[in-house]
Amino acid sequence: MIVFEMKKRDILLILLLLTVRLIHLLIVRSWFVPDEYWQALEIAHRLTYGYGYRTWEWILGIRSYVSVLWIVLIYKTLNLFHLDSVQLLIWTPRVFQMFFSVYSDYCFIRWLQKHSSCKNILWPAIYYITCPFLAYCSTRTIVNTTELNLTTIALYHYPWSLKKNRATKFLWIVGLLCIVRPTAVIIWLPLVIIDFFNHKRYTLRGLYKYVGIGVSLIVVSIILDSYLHGSLVFTQWNFLYYNVFKKVNEHYSTEHWAWYFINGLPPILGPITILFTYALFKTLRECNYTDTNFKLIITILWSLIVFSMIGHKEHRFLLPLLPMIFFVTSQYIYSVCKRFQKLTVIMTILNTFVLCYLGQYHQVGSLNVMSYLATLPKTSSLLFLMPCHSTPLYSHLHINVTTRILTCEPNINNTPNYKDEADIFFENPTEWFENTYLFKYENNYPSHIIMFNVLSEQIEMFLKERNYKKVIEFFHTYLPNNRVGSDIHVFAII
Repeated sequence: MIVFEMKKRDILLILLLLTVRLIHLLIVRSWFVPDEYWQALEIAHRLTYGYGYRTWEWILGIRSYVSVLWIVLIYKTLNLFHLDSVQLLIWTPRVFQMFFSVYSDYCFIRWLQKHSSCKNILWPAIYYITCPFLAYCSTRTIVNTTELNLTTIALYHYPWSLKKNRATKFLWIVGLLCIVRPTAVIIWLPLVIIDFFNHKRYTLRGLYKYVGIGVSLIVVSIILDSYLHGSLVFTQWNFLYYNVFKKVNEHYSTEHWAWYFINGLPPILGPITILFTYALFKTLRECNYTDTNFKLIITILWSLIVFSMIGHKEHRFLLPLLPMIFFVTSQYIYSVCKRFQKLTVIMTILNTFVLCYLGQYHQVGSLNVMSYLATLPKTSSLLFLMPCHSTPLYSHLHINVTTRILTCEPNINNTPNYKDEADIFFENPTEWFENTYLFKYENNYPSHIIMFNVLSEQIEMFLKERNYKKVIEFFHTYLPNNRVGSDIHVFAII
């Protein structure tokens, strides 16, 4: 009877989590980062249908196909049953990602129940599930969300108890995680070392498990990636070599070393930043080496320090650290919520408003314009005069039309005074257009040109001279910048 009740509670918890994440799925209809499409859906579409854009990372063998196989399986299944409409190709992967996030959320709550010192996990769980950034990313097909999910599941299965649990199931999850996202090695290195020595896995049997799991997963990855890339390739090494040693990712942006501490965590955590800071210093001061919170604080600090040494920084890189941060702050979240109940309710409602703004009004034009372009005839030709990867491509068109985008490959060959195509274009749009289409394509202009309104205002006369007329526009954001406007305009030849 007790077992039945426990199972019943688990089912109710999962249904509740599913309801919340389903609401988040329906709310979030905006563009976030290019990788959600260009490193996932676009590659899966190419593998399934034979056409799709491969960015430089896939050409050089930096990305592993392991990360997109689940999307390929979805696409092939839809294709098999002739259900591969544009909308299903867009939404089905997000639905499956939502289910994965729900299971990850369940593992986080169960982990909190088993190993935290929090007396009542209700409010910590609510704050975790309604965290705007987590909700914003939980249904997106970016590899960082997969990293978050696998990290949380591995944390649940990690043997936190020194005496009762010597299981190594978590190693398979961590191994898969490092195959999919090589930088996960940074995050998991402290916990793996702690487990290795605490459970005395330096015996022959322990070494066999560690080495056997790692080698077997690497071999599978090398075989699969080499087959799909068409030549022998070790994608995990290539990823670290180009991004860490050659620092090609710094082409896209570089930040100050303290960015994660000043600009990274505070916007993501909000008021929880104060509680985390308090938990960090209190845990370090007590210095209990066997305590779960101490192990997590060391892992978080180590990860932030190493991440800070890498020039290219983004908020999404912090996603796998959030379960650890909410775990170590859970007892303090509970204490504050117990004392200031009205304030916590207001904060939860505010989190929902933030999510609604980000999901419904910020950077929404990138997806809306693709829905329009997907209805154009197959004879159309599209030119995207936007910062590179500002929209999805064939995964949201699902028609094999001629397309051209402004590229932004990093300086892989160490060319002096290097500029990517996007930078060259925005320095002189008219000159680029003339050089490209007047000489290279012999006046074979595209039927449709897509751009932000800040650019269309600059080259309006140039477009009129070539018989282009604005046929439709889409709202994009209330926060435009130099190259990204508030609206997206579509021009077509009259």
